Amino acid sequence: MKDSLHSVTMKASLKPRQLPTQDNMPLTDRALAYFRDAIQTGKINPGQEIDFTALAKELGMSRTPIRESIRQLVTEGLLEQLPGGSVCVTQLTAEESEDFYHVRDELEITAVRATTLHISDLEIEMLKTNLSLFKAARNKPELLAKIDNQFHVVLYDACNNNYLSQTLKLLRTRIGQLKGRPFDNPARIDDAIQEHSEIIKAIESRDPDLAEKAVAKHYSAARKSRLSLA
Repeated sequence: MKDSLHSVTMKASLKPRQLPTQDNMPLTDRALAYFRDAIQTGKINPGQEIDFTALAKELGMSRTPIRESIRQLVTEGLLEQLPGGSVCVTQLTAEESEDFYHVRDELEITAVRATTLHISDLEIEMLKTNLSLFKAARNKPELLAKIDNQFHVVLYDACNNNYLSQTLKLLRTRIGQLKGRPFDNPARIDDAIQEHSEIIKAIESRDPDLAEKAVAKHYSAARKSRLSLA
């Protein structure tokens, strides 16, 4: 019974993040969740203006909570206000992109070293299942981005440092401000599968140095691929 419960929990946690639909969740929070997911996965691209009417219809809510969520995201720098009142996703400059990757990569290495020491056997199995889901979704770039995000969220949550984990999750949202979707290039998908596999093996061996090398290799390749789309 216990193993069965663990199995159900693991499968549920590996589902790509979706827009919350709980009746008691504030509409503004629902809109925020939608925007963060859409920006991160490339559903809404940098420079693309937000269609308030279409979005309100898609989410089944009035424009008021959407505008409230947009005000917060403008403050955070994810969205920007344009002349005339329209809003679009902020696109990072080349210099900002380099700064972003420098900070993100350093924190990722710190996190994975800690994760190697603290991760549970269940979380390792979650990573393996995630890899299988990733392989199965290879022809769906937007879904791949969601599954890839969940892979890294598992790594973050296992580092045993909530401040570091939350900071990295916020930084991953900013990836959507870079031009192009991360898995539009089929060759990048194959490489990511291999890199994720190497990260899992390194973590499973409980070797922080090996895990650091695997993550550094992964992010070097991801950076090169993403910046080539700019």
